[in-house]
Amino acid sequence: MGRPKGVVRRLADETGLDQATIRRGLAEAGTSEQACEANFAQALEIVRALADTARVVGHAANGRGEGGGAEVSAFADAKARREIQQVRKLEIQNAKAEGRLIDREAVTATGMHIIATARTALLSLGYRIAEKVADKTDVNEITRIVENEVRDVLGVLADEEAFFEALEIDALS
Repeated sequence: MGRPKGVVRRLADETGLDQATIRRGLAEAGTSEQACEANFAQALEIVRALADTARVVGHAANGRGEGGGAEVSAFADAKARREIQQVRKLEIQNAKAEGRLIDREAVTATGMHIIATARTALLSLGYRIAEKVADKTDVNEITRIVENEVRDVLGVLADEEAFFEALEIDALS
């Protein structure tokens, strides 16, 4: 059978603190190791009351000392999440700077402009076609005229250069 553990070691095992922290706490409280042996429960209360939890957690999270238990794990998790968020923020900033990421409002405004332009162009077809088909009686001829006009409208909308040029003009005005 081995030598019994000393009171400082038992306190360290119970609290998760390192022995140097325990000794400092006992010294600050003016309590001897013999007094702790005599009343272990009271010694445990003293150590827990005097240990600076934030300091213990900080040391443990940075790889110095022992202890901290669940607080260290929570602190380390929070620190890791913060690092991940910083990396993500930097990646987003870089993507914007490289032109791989565009502003949501700009995309929404462009989409709305596309829809409005298409709607206006398609709604104006009736006026553009009316005179061309007014005296026509041949269904095939009327169909051809309507299809040609629709193709013209869609062709203008499909012309990327003309469309984006119009968008730029609209955005600058």
